[in-house]
Amino acid sequence: MDQRKSVRDNLIQSVGFCPKDALGWLYAARGYYKTHDYHSVIECVAPALRNDRTKREAQHLLAFSFLHTGQLEAAAGAFFKSISNGNDTDWQPLVELLMDNHAVKLT
Repeated sequence: MDQRKSVRDNLIQSVGFCPKDALGWLYAARGYYKTHDYHSVIECVAPALRNDRTKREAQHLLAFSFLHTGQLEAAAGAFFKSISNGNDTDWQPLVELLMDNHAVKLT
């Protein structure tokens, strides 16, 4: 069985270290997003979500990463939080998600 490496292990192997703060983790998440590795984005954003300077962008990346990985309920909730954090452009993907998937509800 092929198990996926953790982001930490992957970063240590590829660049030799891991980010030490929320901003570093946000940059790592951006990098994974650009390579379409959405599962790694989800893993990276936790420290950035806990920091006032980085949580707005981290929440935005998290919402789209949930959407791209087919986690629609989680995506809807993440888009709602993203909008609450000031990402007004996330209204459109939230509305489209809810219109295209009637079973998905905001909880």
